[in-house]
Amino acid sequence: MPTTAPLSKPIKLPERLCAVLLLSGALTACSLAPAYQTPALPVPGSWTDAPVTALTPTTQNPVEPLSGEETQLLAGLDSSAQLPHLVEQALAYNRDLRLAMLRVEQARAEYGGSRAERLPTVGLGLQRNRQHLHDEAADERYGQDIAVASVGISDFELDFFGRVRSLSDAARHDYLATRYGALAARKALIVEVARLYLQARLQAGIQLDTQSILDHHNQLLHLFDGQQRAGLVAQDTVDTQRLRVRRAALQAQDARAGHERAVQALSWVSGYQVAPSTPATLGPSVDLSTPPWLVDLPSQRLLQRSDVRQCEEALRAANANIGAARAAFFPSITLSTGAGIASPHLSSLFASGSGAWLFTPQLNLPLFDGGRNQANLDLAHVRQQAAVAQYEKTVQDAFRDIADLLSQRRQALAAAATQVEVAALTAAQVRRVEQQIAVGAAAQMEQPVAAIRLAESTLQLRNAAYPVLFNRLALYRALSGAPLASFADRVSP
Repeated sequence: MPTTAPLSKPIKLPERLCAVLLLSGALTACSLAPAYQTPALPVPGSWTDAPVTALTPTTQNPVEPLSGEETQLLAGLDSSAQLPHLVEQALAYNRDLRLAMLRVEQARAEYGGSRAERLPTVGLGLQRNRQHLHDEAADERYGQDIAVASVGISDFELDFFGRVRSLSDAARHDYLATRYGALAARKALIVEVARLYLQARLQAGIQLDTQSILDHHNQLLHLFDGQQRAGLVAQDTVDTQRLRVRRAALQAQDARAGHERAVQALSWVSGYQVAPSTPATLGPSVDLSTPPWLVDLPSQRLLQRSDVRQCEEALRAANANIGAARAAFFPSITLSTGAGIASPHLSSLFASGSGAWLFTPQLNLPLFDGGRNQANLDLAHVRQQAAVAQYEKTVQDAFRDIADLLSQRRQALAAAATQVEVAALTAAQVRRVEQQIAVGAAAQMEQPVAAIRLAESTLQLRNAAYPVLFNRLALYRALSGAPLASFADRVSP
């Protein structure tokens, strides 16, 4: 009777080895990295003659809405809704602010990792240990064939001397310092957008005034030409007026170029997301009042600055690092433990009576380290002293900065008040000249001359009024602790 062939054959060792190698190769070829994508260019697609090109919004920053204090500041600078809109656009799309916020997230993740070091890590392990020797006697004595499945912790440090806790506290203060740094970057961005917006408005007004001066000089030149042809004035008078026209034309060209640069800078800082328009006002308004946040300024106000708080958190982190460096001189105790099952065969791994447990405490006491621990402690002390010096320097610089700005504010207010009086007197003179022309008591040629004086007075008033607003922005920046040169170095027109 013929025998039936077996349905399957046992897999030999080489075949098992090949299967393991193929499986390992397949798993090694896998990658969990995300597919790389080149970021879209956050700039206009081409250089054109237009000063601003709006872009389609890309990735936004997760930012908070404007606070009441920030809204009050912007409302005191401009009554329209355009400035708050530009600030919101900048907060959403500015890359400098995004980098500051990402540094906060990085510090938050690092603090989470250091905090996790204070808790044991529980893991599940499954392993198969096989060791066979050709010598039968040695194999019987040293050979190993066991499968183990266990749950436990490995190398957990019992923090009796506070080393891990000190490192966790230092990471927490570093994280808080980056948060204050991001807040300072936000304030600096708001101030810079407002400054560039005011600068664009100022340049638009200067362009309007210089164009008015140029138009009236051309009108006056036309009148002189007519009088010269009639033999009433000399050719030198016409040439002198023509020279004034050329100078006024150059001033008008400079004003147009300054306005384009200011608008382009405002577009850059807002992420090219909008095309800002900065209409000029015919008569610049001069606000000589004192904002509510400038009424009472005690020196304790310095402690509320973001940079002072950031330095204080850095000092706390340096102080915590001293505790970690001191703890390195004391013994460290680590613990590894686990409970599970073990069996010489996988088939009987979950059978009864296969329980196993592991308990491995370890004590490490530094005896000789070549002075490494002492050097680390000295370094921690030096860094703490440097943090103290940086904190004191920040407070001193903040006090001097605010004192200088308050002095500049008094000078700017005095200059603006004087210029207001000059502009009022000039306007009164122009009105009298117009009345005289209307009744025939003055020549028609006096009209463009008076208009030129009025435009020049308006230009001077505009140049005296905006420094008051710029000083108000600088004081807000100084009181909030925003960095002075965060964006201005790249966008100042």
